[in-house]
Amino acid sequence: MTLLDVSGLESGYGDLMVVHDVDLEVESDEMVAIIGPNGAGKSTLLKSIVGLLNIKSGSVTLDGKDVTGLPPEEVIYEGICHVPQTENIFPNLTVLENLKMGAWALSESDLDADFDDRVQQVYDRFPVLEERPDQKAGTLSGGQQQMVAMGAALMLDPDLLILDEPSAGLAPQLVDEVFEKIVDINESGTAILMVEQNARRALRESDRGVVLDQGEDRFEGTAESLLDSDEVTELYLGTQ
Repeated sequence: MTLLDVSGLESGYGDLMVVHDVDLEVESDEMVAIIGPNGAGKSTLLKSIVGLLNIKSGSVTLDGKDVTGLPPEEVIYEGICHVPQTENIFPNLTVLENLKMGAWALSESDLDADFDDRVQQVYDRFPVLEERPDQKAGTLSGGQQQMVAMGAALMLDPDLLILDEPSAGLAPQLVDEVFEKIVDINESGTAILMVEQNARRALRESDRGVVLDQGEDRFEGTAESLLDSDEVTELYLGTQ
């Protein structure tokens, strides 16, 4: 079943259009990777989907409901959580405080009723965070900070988790750990839409991929087909 349906989307910054007539779908149980060169419009596309940028034309539908142009706080209520590449935690707050901030959209009754359960679910997924709930998030390693950011988003139990460059700036061993967590989140029932510069790794872990270039969707298909494509390899993946 189609969870996210982006059709003919055009958006950008003021009069500067960066994304041009992009179509994109994410099924309710899958992980989709968006790859492409720097400046291709990948992050702009994500920001448009979650309401951070104005959409000039096209539509965004979530589970059959038109969410085009809704402000970010309303998009969250509809079931989408977005983890940006930078400034995705509160560095001066503790791990636990960051998780509580992630739960801001819960009603007071829900927060009182099952906040501890939601925190424990995050800790079960990211055990390293359970070991340091009172540590300032800004003092954690890059990989651990990324886990805090994803954990805060998961406090709302979203239908779709949108990740922007989750492996950016991480050491290779931490990249492996973060991708393992992302796969686990997806396999537990959360659909994932991910922008990632580590294109080969992102495709290897994903069900499908979209290649964005100069704001247009140049290629789309199963992750395996994109990895096997000589044209995609030559233009976007390079040699191993």
